[in-house]
Amino acid sequence: MDEVFSEHPGTPESAVWLKGELLRIASALYPDRRPVVAREWTDPVRLRDPAPVGHRFLFLCCVGGDDRPSSPGFDDVLRAFTTEGWTAHRRSPGPPGESWATARREDFEVRVYEGSGPGLLTFTGWTPVVYTGRQLGRPWFTLSTVPGVLCDDCHGWGVCLLCEGRPYSGGSGGYGRCVCAGNNAGPGKCIECGGSGALTAKATSWVRKRYGLPDPDGTESFPQVPAERGYDSATSALIAVSERPCACGEFRCLWRNAITDADDHTLARFAGTCQGCAAPRAYAFELPRH
Repeated sequence: MDEVFSEHPGTPESAVWLKGELLRIASALYPDRRPVVAREWTDPVRLRDPAPVGHRFLFLCCVGGDDRPSSPGFDDVLRAFTTEGWTAHRRSPGPPGESWATARREDFEVRVYEGSGPGLLTFTGWTPVVYTGRQLGRPWFTLSTVPGVLCDDCHGWGVCLLCEGRPYSGGSGGYGRCVCAGNNAGPGKCIECGGSGALTAKATSWVRKRYGLPDPDGTESFPQVPAERGYDSATSALIAVSERPCACGEFRCLWRNAITDADDHTLARFAGTCQGCAAPRAYAFELPRH
């Protein structure tokens, strides 16, 4: 379920600080243009009950690109974070023309991504989990940060929620053995995901079949899909894409982009993997050439 928030008196200081920090770094990189918050939302954090025990606050910021080579270079982008006290790590090379990195500061994290061509530069940042009651540890993942699909049994914690990660629970004299250990997932690990916090490939395949979605074939990085019109920039196209749900109902997706020239227009393509069912998603937009 999409849980959108906007700044109000109940917004935690951590979310206000992170949003301001991302916009400040983006503005320093591109003094002549205003960064755009494409979307802001929360990830619910659950234990055994359906009601959340806390939330993580997230932002998707579109920083630069749109029909001109992205400048400054990607190394300069990471230097802008380190100058402000963040620790930045460039990820191993991905598809040609695309760049990835992560930046961390205490329990805050940002995914930095630049698409191919004069691709869009985006920051996806998230806060530590803000708990509404008793303070708990940190789950391995939440809905937007998992590299795949969040385990629906442990909700990303990676531990058995019956014993809360302890290998033995209950029984006379304290020698009861939790089912997680008896099923060889433990001791203390989630039986469903084996402690990873994310569903296995086999489990996610069943999720896709439930919604009539195909398994990824991995044949093309940016699938050829019909181009849509009516958008004046790649930024406005990204905002539209970030609002669209998958057929499974989940909007969260790890979006990539590629921008190319085609005849008398610019073509902006977006591709990603749904974080609700791991189905491939793709869109294309025909933009006016400026």
